[in-house]
Amino acid sequence: MNPDPLADSGLDLTTLTLCDYANVREGMLNIVSGGVTRIATHSGFPSEVDSYIAMSVYVQPHRVGAAHHGRVIIRFPDTAEEIARIDFEFNVDAERHPGEGLFFPFALPLRGIGFPHAGQIDISVSLNDQPAGLVSFWLIDNSSSH
Repeated sequence: MNPDPLADSGLDLTTLTLCDYANVREGMLNIVSGGVTRIATHSGFPSEVDSYIAMSVYVQPHRVGAAHHGRVIIRFPDTAEEIARIDFEFNVDAERHPGEGLFFPFALPLRGIGFPHAGQIDISVSLNDQPAGLVSFWLIDNSSSH
């Protein structure tokens, strides 16, 4: 979290993890088995993975009520080959105490995204066109061992 309450973006990515499952219920981010760094596929490529990106964005008090946008880019870092791009928009507003910011949780399923081959994969997040976070994992081909 940026310690400067008047930072330009007014947004802080406070949680970013790859996990087995995530959902949002009543404004809370529920994460199951977070911190995944390796995923093995047993069916060859192209392949889908049954994992989730879990993230939470803190909207600083002076940015609550404004429209915001973000982008998730999934790519192979060694070649910069883009696998998927997810653009999203959000606007948070709620009753709150003076000076109180708000957290906005996201649970993004990766199912449906076709990964063309094994390798290291980066998931980068930007908020309002500013880099916000990066998480990386290895996709491993275990199809020959089964």
